[in-house]
Amino acid sequence: AMGWLKKIGLGGMKEEAAPRRLEHPRDLSPGDMVQFEFASQAEISNKTFTVTRLWALSTGEGAAHLQIYYGLQEVSRQLRLRVVDEEQIEIAIEVLPDSLLTIFKQHNIIDLLESEEPMGVLKRRKLEKVPESFHPWTAPLYRREGVLLAYRFEGDYRTQPIPDEADAGEGGCDYHCLGSDDRQHSVEFRVFDGGRTEVHLCAVIPRRKLEALWPAPEQSS
Repeated sequence: AMGWLKKIGLGGMKEEAAPRRLEHPRDLSPGDMVQFEFASQAEISNKTFTVTRLWALSTGEGAAHLQIYYGLQEVSRQLRLRVVDEEQIEIAIEVLPDSLLTIFKQHNIIDLLESEEPMGVLKRRKLEKVPESFHPWTAPLYRREGVLLAYRFEGDYRTQPIPDEADAGEGGCDYHCLGSDDRQHSVEFRVFDGGRTEVHLCAVIPRRKLEALWPAPEQSS
């Protein structure tokens, strides 16, 4: 019966109005919002964030070597989110050098980043010396599994292939990822040409800590 209604310009309304459903964080897009329930990380606990952008980090050929990241913002706070699997997500905060040195000793970081040896260990300072806000974001010991050449691509690469590195105008970086033995924490160093370094502290939390996901408000045409 819908066929003839469509012909006269009725009936098309219903289909467009079906709201977008958001069941899993991997389907998030810019403008969507997420709310965390209570968490040990004060930065996210009971807070609501808006998705601002997506980007990808490629460490080789194929989807297995592609990390998809979601940038979240709450007032002035930035958070990075990655889907680990059906039941777990990784949250990450960027740390500036001054803060980093309250967690790890400078000579440890330098030894690690300058070492020719792909394996390496990074130890957290004694807990009483580390600012309390970093306790839930860190582990006592991290091990490096190697150093990878990585390229970063702004945009949504969940379905579209990443462009050729050479054409993308994207600078490569040395990507050092160090994980804790229980796999719940990691620290990432991305060292770009010229020495600029980005550092993230990452924690894996249950997906259920995302209490609610809301699609972006529909744009009225």
